[in-house]
Amino acid sequence: MAIIPNSQKTFSVNEGVNTVYGGSASMKALSQWYTMQDITDTVRPYQVYTALLTQSGESEIDYISNGFLTVGRTYTIVDIPVDGCDFTNVGAPNNDSETSFVATGEVPNKWGTPNEGENTLSYDLGAPVATALENTIGNIWFNYQAPGVYIIFSNDSFIGGKTTVNMFPAQFIESSVDIYNSTAIQASKSKIVLLSYYNYEAADDALSYGSQTMLEIRVYN
Repeated sequence: MAIIPNSQKTFSVNEGVNTVYGGSASMKALSQWYTMQDITDTVRPYQVYTALLTQSGESEIDYISNGFLTVGRTYTIVDIPVDGCDFTNVGAPNNDSETSFVATGEVPNKWGTPNEGENTLSYDLGAPVATALENTIGNIWFNYQAPGVYIIFSNDSFIGGKTTVNMFPAQFIESSVDIYNSTAIQASKSKIVLLSYYNYEAADDALSYGSQTMLEIRVYN
């Protein structure tokens, strides 16, 4: 990541243009090329993950080895097929065993042929389902811990002292009796604990009340 000095001027070229060679040595010495990500990082000094969350039911582990994925659901590679697999087009950062990811599409590049008696992916029906609106942080996924308690995981991206977590709306009120609310607390560089409540007691299904709950995680540079 490069932060662009205020004195710099920028112009853009197509990604296919060679920006490494050409011109005199003195000209190249005076030139500094920036990407659109560099510009974004300069104007907005943080990485962000914004998603709409729903959650329903209790924990129930299931498996899938073919067919379609559910966008927004967290999957974990539990067994690599004999002829390999490729989930990188649907949100996986790699195709290694024990890699977890939130599906961004329904059809993987390759399912592969499952090993006899084995399943390729596992998922928890009780884990929050996330519709990502923006993600510049990297791989983030969700886990069911207990009723009303869920874990947001990353690959050590939640830097201590530089990470903020916001949820909205923080509280739903139905009539004068039923109260739904939620909050999130950073536990480590790799973990944020998400809590949801119904009438001040930890409970499932609260994130889905009122349709969806917005989650925003910011990691400042």
